[in-house]
Amino acid sequence: MDEASVLELAARLRDLTVAQLEAARGGEWDEALALLEERGTLVQQLQAVDPARLSAASREAIARLLEEMQVLDRELVGRVETALQATREAQQAVERNDAAARGYRRALGTAGEGELVDREA
Repeated sequence: MDEASVLELAARLRDLTVAQLEAARGGEWDEALALLEERGTLVQQLQAVDPARLSAASREAIARLLEEMQVLDRELVGRVETALQATREAQQAVERNDAAARGYRRALGTAGEGELVDREA
C-alpha cells in the first residue's frame, strides 16, 4: 500500500470515529456498533502497514490522526459507560416491578386477579 493510501486509510479511520461518536451522542447505538465493526476492519489494515516503509512526515500525520481518535474514543467510552449504567438502572427497576407484581399475585392468591395486577403494573 502506498503512502497516500495509508494516509487515506488513517483519515477514514478518524472519520469513522467521529461518526461513531456522533451516533453515540444521538443514542443511535446500532449505528455506533456498525461503525465500530467497520473501524475494526480499518484498524487491521492499518496494523498491517510497516511504518518503516513510510516517510517521517507520513508517520507524524498518522500519529496526529491516531491522537485525535484517542480523544474521541475517550468521550465515546464515557458515553457508552453512561448508557450502560442507565440500562442497568432501568433493568433493576423492571426487576423490582416484576418482584412486586409476583408478590401481589401471591397475596391475592388467584390467577384472575393476578392478571389484573400484571396489566396494572
